[in-house]
Amino acid sequence: MRYFILLLILLHVSINAQTMQQLVSDFKLKKYYTVCQDGLNEYRTGHQDEKLLALTGTACSYVDNINPLGSLQAKMISTPESRETSSYFTSLLLQKKLIYHFMLDDISLSNLQLPTSPHILSFVFEHLGSKKFKYISQNPKVIKIEEADKSVLVSLSNDQLKKVIIEEYSGSILVKRHIYQ
Repeated sequence: MRYFILLLILLHVSINAQTMQQLVSDFKLKKYYTVCQDGLNEYRTGHQDEKLLALTGTACSYVDNINPLGSLQAKMISTPESRETSSYFTSLLLQKKLIYHFMLDDISLSNLQLPTSPHILSFVFEHLGSKKFKYISQNPKVIKIEEADKSVLVSLSNDQLKKVIIEEYSGSILVKRHIYQ
């Protein structure tokens, strides 16, 4: 019986190692959607290795799947790196929520300061907080953020449950559209 339990434990460790190797491989190949979905499936089945959570959350942030970051970040506490990554995930969640609140309710973000990152949510949040944008339309609300190398339009969807739409442009060419609920 002891050997059977030991065999089960070794098999479990081996499966976890193979899963992590596959996720790392897919991440290196920039298969972020796959890593996000597979990592979340692993998390839901009980795997809570903080490296797996960090990899999964980072991939999810790359594909604009921000909502699961709240669950992932809560488990990332054991190392300074995990806590830093957890703070990054929390910042993205808060920036997303505050941008949504700004777009719907016109709250001021000028007195709020959050950590910055290269993520588009951070870029938009910084510009809204520093009031470095212009209104294209008030109803429906559309704002434009311009910098030398790019411009960003932020608007709300027409859905009953509104979504924030962030469109990145290079000149007049749409480079990427992000949709957040």
